[in-house]
Amino acid sequence: MSASGRSEEPAASALRLDELSHGLALKRLAGRLHYFAEIDSTNILARRLAEQGARDGEIVIAEAQSQGRGRMGRRWQSPPFANLYLSVILRPRLLPANAPQITLMAAVALAETAAGFTRGVAIKWPNDILVGGKKLAGILTEASCNAERLDYVVLGIGVNLNYRLAAMPDEIRLRATSLAELTGKSVSREDFFRRLIHALDRCYGELEEGGFARLAPRWAAHFELRGRRVRVESLDQSTIGTAVGIDDDGALLIEDLQGARQRVLAGDVLAVEN
Repeated sequence: MSASGRSEEPAASALRLDELSHGLALKRLAGRLHYFAEIDSTNILARRLAEQGARDGEIVIAEAQSQGRGRMGRRWQSPPFANLYLSVILRPRLLPANAPQITLMAAVALAETAAGFTRGVAIKWPNDILVGGKKLAGILTEASCNAERLDYVVLGIGVNLNYRLAAMPDEIRLRATSLAELTGKSVSREDFFRRLIHALDRCYGELEEGGFARLAPRWAAHFELRGRRVRVESLDQSTIGTAVGIDDDGALLIEDLQGARQRVLAGDVLAVEN
């Protein structure tokens, strides 16, 4: 792994670049690291690098983001020197229709990494990692493709590691958590990064070799809403039913009140009381 980026004086609590790459042997990901103390958004820069020809598996990582965001444009709180904010440039050998599988693959890698630090890790379809019903991490994927070819996918990941929530507004504190809050101790960001990149490298290879069917059982093992009654809210409708699982395209399967199964491709999913 090599590093490039702005030459900035690292803070005492900044990521140690030599520790990020220590023992990191990858099979699928290039692993070249672009490090920044602060940036508008790792996804924005990763898209720019992808357009300029960056290789499969190059990584943009920042200590802080001024315009970090999640799905549907929601802002992602990005305080410095506490968490992980990164984007991975992927050039998958997949059809454009299968691009959503990248998010599912990343959720497996992220959930399995987090499970090495705490219990009760769950996946909330399509792109959140929860513990105790609170958000620990989020995924944002953005693809560039035409009708026949998937050019690249930018896989953005934000993980709350050493984020202390006591000083945060109620709307954040009530919905989010961090590994430090869950375990009562600080987490090595370098260690989590290495474990996560190893997991992504492995899961990405499995996805390309065998499709999402190779990863589906592991995704299902962390699916927090299986068998629960949910409400799915999209731009033009609201659907209530029982969450059954997902199909190989990444669509959420809902059994509605009439017993018919529906595929949900996008929307917010909320558990509701029976």
